[in-house]
Amino acid sequence: MQNYIQVFPGISLFLGISTFILGSIVASFLNVIAKSVPIGKNWYSRRSACPHCQSKLTPRELIPILSFLLQSGRCKSCGVKISSIYFLTEIAGGILFVLPFIFHGFSYSNFIQAWLFFSLLLTVTLTDIYYQLIPNKILIVFGVGLFLTGGNVVSALVGFSFFYGASMLGSFLFKKETIGGGDIKIFLLIGWVLPLQELFFAILIASSIALVYVLSIGKNKAIPFAPFIALGAIIAYLVSS
Repeated sequence: MQNYIQVFPGISLFLGISTFILGSIVASFLNVIAKSVPIGKNWYSRRSACPHCQSKLTPRELIPILSFLLQSGRCKSCGVKISSIYFLTEIAGGILFVLPFIFHGFSYSNFIQAWLFFSLLLTVTLTDIYYQLIPNKILIVFGVGLFLTGGNVVSALVGFSFFYGASMLGSFLFKKETIGGGDIKIFLLIGWVLPLQELFFAILIASSIALVYVLSIGKNKAIPFAPFIALGAIIAYLVSS
């Protein structure tokens, strides 16, 4: 495949655009999951609707990225502004699906694991932003998928143990929960995918960015940690050999 891409560079562009579109479609679906699963809503048989006026969305209104732009970010029925998180999620999904090939080329054979891993991280980021929850159902489903792609048992146990110990220490020192149970479990899966060196690199990035964010907002309140975890894990995955 790589030889053909070198001879016909247009193939590379076509594959990149196609992959971006696929990623944006998957991200749109993951957003539905993230909005529904944590609160027990039925996501698989309900038609998408405007959260404000409850009007059912037409196929034209469900095109990732383009629908938001064509409607100027507003509901076609009631005119209420649509949250930009939908638009940003779809763009993020497209970018995340393309990134493994940008870093490793279109001959990269482990792209299924990368897509599953990035989809997991995007989903838990959304659930943590929406509800400050990381549901076990989501972790289990993605965990099974990642298990089938192969991984690192030792790194998984280290990731889980490290954050479980940090959680216990934080609870003892501050007399309150400092690391959520979902954050601890997600590192079990991150460790499964990342070797030990990259795992600790991901922890360092996530913790550093989260610390800067907390200090910059100057507020003593709970913040969703999953977005920082996701960013650290994605960077560590892409730079790993």
